Amino acid sequence: MEETPLYFKSEDILKKILKEPFKFQKIDDKLIVKKERGNGFRSRPTSFIFPRIIKIKSSTAGLIVGEGYIGSSFIFCNSNEKIIINILNFLSQFDVKAHFSLEVAMKNMEKEFIETSKKKWENIIKEEIKKIRIRNEFNNTTEKGNIHISIYNIIFSKVLKKIVEGIKDKSEEDKEIAKNYLKGILAAEGNINVKRTTTNCLYMVRISAKKVSEREHYKRVLKNIGINIYCKDMPTISKEEGSKLGWKTTKGRAGAVLISRWENFLKILLLDLLELHKDKRQKFARHFIYNKFTKQFLSFGSFINKEFTMIEAKNKFHLKANSIRGVKTLAKQGYISKKLVNKNNRLISYYTLTPRYIKTYDKLKQELSI
Repeated sequence: MEETPLYFKSEDILKKILKEPFKFQKIDDKLIVKKERGNGFRSRPTSFIFPRIIKIKSSTAGLIVGEGYIGSSFIFCNSNEKIIINILNFLSQFDVKAHFSLEVAMKNMEKEFIETSKKKWENIIKEEIKKIRIRNEFNNTTEKGNIHISIYNIIFSKVLKKIVEGIKDKSEEDKEIAKNYLKGILAAEGNINVKRTTTNCLYMVRISAKKVSEREHYKRVLKNIGINIYCKDMPTISKEEGSKLGWKTTKGRAGAVLISRWENFLKILLLDLLELHKDKRQKFARHFIYNKFTKQFLSFGSFINKEFTMIEAKNKFHLKANSIRGVKTLAKQGYISKKLVNKNNRLISYYTLTPRYIKTYDKLKQELSI
């Protein structure tokens, strides 16, 4: 389903943030903002053109919060084509000049990678890239380097900051906004952690955030859609602290919110929270299937439209005591219903897979390509 954008009246926002006397002129769907007195740079008359109604998706706001910088200018950097197109589509409604630069890590790459990356990005953004930053100290982990989008317009930055702050507040209360906002956050700052040396299963999803206040905000948004956090945050480590710890990196490490537990992973999958980043989505699905409880959950599919007892389940799947407790957990979560039947003056529990189980089962089969 296509995400419904949020709408903001630019005139209302501009009246709140502009300190100097400005006048507004409405022409069609545009709003022209002019200084009532004084001139701008090099004595030129100062005016700005904004759309009268600004449209932005909650997921786009999440991308900006995760990867963007909003100060006197707006800067956004990413290596993912789909994410860059998302940001450019948002910016297209504004009469502002976007500047592009390319950053490429070359420590493990051939010289031709620079020109190849430049051409690929120019084909995507339909602009010539005139500035390239070469990072010889880093190994490349991208397909075509990182593209930087910069807009040097303080009024635009102030308007964008006001909009994004409003969406951040709404994401802590509105479930639909929270879901889409988190898609942007996870695409920008999400990391999929896997136990590669043992079970190869998914064991953690991290959301990087340097500041404690940012991490607390993310946790409130996650809780809003039913994802509870059980682990302590990964703390931020400064480069000085990293040096004392004997780390090889000189950049330190940003802190992170740690998402654990199968039921939270299932929500990430069912709500399609990794929709904006194909690589992360594929990695998540590829390793979630190795989770022990995922296998157990799917194995109960053979009981769809059938009644079964716990003894039958235990014998069929050779379940141990811990796994039996897991089945009872499924019953508590509404995936299995239970009824008591009197047989020979003895009450026997019979279980049936609920519509919720069948819907989740079908989604898992589809997403995990089983």
